[in-house]
Amino acid sequence: MITIRLLGGAKKAVGKATVNLDRPSASVSDILDFLTTISAEPRLLQRGNLIIALNDVDSASLQGHNTIVKSGDIVKIVTVVHGGMHYMLDGYHLSINGVEKIIPEPGKLLDMLRGRHSNVSIQAVNANAVYGEEHILGILRIVVEAEKRNIMLANRCETELLIRLACTDQISKAMEMIGLEKGAPGCFIAFSQDRESLRQFEMWLKSEFD
Repeated sequence: MITIRLLGGAKKAVGKATVNLDRPSASVSDILDFLTTISAEPRLLQRGNLIIALNDVDSASLQGHNTIVKSGDIVKIVTVVHGGMHYMLDGYHLSINGVEKIIPEPGKLLDMLRGRHSNVSIQAVNANAVYGEEHILGILRIVVEAEKRNIMLANRCETELLIRLACTDQISKAMEMIGLEKGAPGCFIAFSQDRESLRQFEMWLKSEFD
């Protein structure tokens, strides 16, 4: 029996947190094919948007989708946005980047990033809280509209983004629910009216985590 644990959008796609596959062995690709057949929302299982770990080891560092999983193994699958996706929204340049593992202390990392890239609004959350780019874009539209109408719940756009993603009006609760965690996958969301400032942020992120 192979145990498959699903997080974030992968959990939403299948409708449950754990699935058992009754096979003596299967490749990661076979497992993804299986999940697609039982998923109500297979679009959330796009292979380029998934981090897959075998017994807490990233499959990308093994044989990728050809990695063989055996009975008794535990596979964890989480949806995260990779590659730096770019959008325009009401005059803002937006960037969404997935990171497979947060190494630095999250609080210090965010403070450093905001200090270094002061022209960019930066937020980062646990990847488990993200159901894909459409989810983030929907929340960002609400944040931008709230700012325009001067009805934000928080003082800063990046904080507004955090509490709306967490569906709460309390910052401390939002951080507890979906805040960035050391050793876990994360999703960085950045937006600015200055495209060059956003590009500099992306360059730093790529050099630090790639």
